[in-house]
Amino acid sequence: MSTKARDAWVSVLMTLSLLASLALFGLGGYLALVNQEFVLLGLGLIAVVVSAAGLAFAAPAEDGSAELVQAVQRQHELLESINNRLLISDKAKRVAFRQKDRETLREAIVEDVRREDYDAAMILVDEMADSYGYREEAEQFRDQILQAQEKKREQFIKEAIIRIDQMCNDGDWDDARQHAHRLVRLYHGHPGVNGLPERVAEAKEKRKADLEREFLRASEREDVERAMELLKELDGYLTSEEAAPYMETARGVVGKKRENLGVRFKIAVQDRDWLDALNVGEQIVREFPNSKFAHEVRSMIDTLRERAAHQRAAMAEESL
Repeated sequence: MSTKARDAWVSVLMTLSLLASLALFGLGGYLALVNQEFVLLGLGLIAVVVSAAGLAFAAPAEDGSAELVQAVQRQHELLESINNRLLISDKAKRVAFRQKDRETLREAIVEDVRREDYDAAMILVDEMADSYGYREEAEQFRDQILQAQEKKREQFIKEAIIRIDQMCNDGDWDDARQHAHRLVRLYHGHPGVNGLPERVAEAKEKRKADLEREFLRASEREDVERAMELLKELDGYLTSEEAAPYMETARGVVGKKRENLGVRFKIAVQDRDWLDALNVGEQIVREFPNSKFAHEVRSMIDTLRERAAHQRAAMAEESL
């Protein structure tokens, strides 16, 4: 192959290399504008410079390629100018993209507030103020975040107090006390939280006093069923010392209840009302298992169940 033909092929190859480098440079420029990624742009610039220089040396002017050399030289100067622009400082880049960064920060802050991630939002607010200098707007965002935090806190405290009050109404004193102490630990100094454990303790004492009064009144009017219900509930509030004054009254109520059940059982047996006799007998065994009367009922319980079954069947036939 002659020297002239070889130089022509070299020029063609270098031209193709230049075109590929320009394409790489163009893609790098796009990424730099969209994502602020400058690595590919720098590599493209280097490739263009090298390709242009090789093409210039591969095509001498005496072979009629002077115009190509001049064009390459102008391209080289243009690329040098672009290179100088790319070598600006990080601070200058931030200024160039500050509007886009500002919008991105705004959107991120609003999204964090919407997700109630207030700590992350505050970090972005500090970035907006310190790194980009938008201090007035950052303060506005900071006020919004603090207001949202306060609103959420107040709502949480309000709902927690409602739950504690419901626990007190239901007599769940241990849970109510634990939740009250936890709320104090989380929001110590808040007006709605201060004194909350004492409030639970006072509610418990008030409920105990109410039970004591109702029990004594039920006993005085010989409302045995009600007195027994109150006595069972009151047992969970009184210590041994506190229960001592009520023991005599309680024994009287228990005795009266046992006596009443005994009378009902005997009447049911006499009337051959085996269903009622069985129900009352099972109640005696359940509530007074160690009494003499309970032992007597146990000796009759199988017979009572058999007769009650026959009575139930007879009642069913009559209804048909």
